[in-house]
Amino acid sequence: MKGYLFDTHIHTKEASSCGEVPAAEVVKRYKSLGYSGIIVTDHVHAAQFAKHGSTYKEQAEKYLSGYRTAKAFEDENFKVILGMEIRFLENDNDYLLYGFDEDFVFSRDLAHFESLEAFKPVVEENNLIIFQAHPFRRHMTIINPALVDGIEVYNGHGNHNSSNDIAYAWAVKYSLPMLSGSDFHGNTEMEPGGVYFEEYVDDSKAVAQALRDKKYTLKCYQK
Repeated sequence: MKGYLFDTHIHTKEASSCGEVPAAEVVKRYKSLGYSGIIVTDHVHAAQFAKHGSTYKEQAEKYLSGYRTAKAFEDENFKVILGMEIRFLENDNDYLLYGFDEDFVFSRDLAHFESLEAFKPVVEENNLIIFQAHPFRRHMTIINPALVDGIEVYNGHGNHNSSNDIAYAWAVKYSLPMLSGSDFHGNTEMEPGGVYFEEYVDDSKAVAQALRDKKYTLKCYQK
């Protein structure tokens, strides 16, 4: 047995304007594929949150709506976990963040940090873990590898060329931990991504610890 299969990069129609599938249908799809669970990583950035309401509380509630809806459909064989895909004001780079709960989302304005460097102390203070998503897609900016805990080397979004082969080579070059995820928005022709956790994970903090301890293997990757 390879372990417990989770998709690490999922978007819902409720909370990501680019999402095409309601959360309930996302859960149904991944249950049918034999996954042990999903990590809902809806978008957190200024442009997205501006569509969610006039106050940060309203915006945060909307961001959580996809996760909360999906959570209602979990069962003893399928877990729904909270994550996020966060972007900072400095450029169009996206980062996958794990290790937090709902209280953290309301503790500060996450949509308006100027840069990854400015956000890094928040990651460290809260024992979070952050991976750069699709780092070699068009319009991405090369960053100091020391600012992230790893990179996504397999991104399964079939409507983008994420240059997964370059991401894999970059991870090898800089000895960066690797991540695989579907970047699910709707049906595409690419193989769904994800990781096999060695031990069962039941919340975002457990995910962060498993990634930190490297107690997982990739479902899909480029080499």
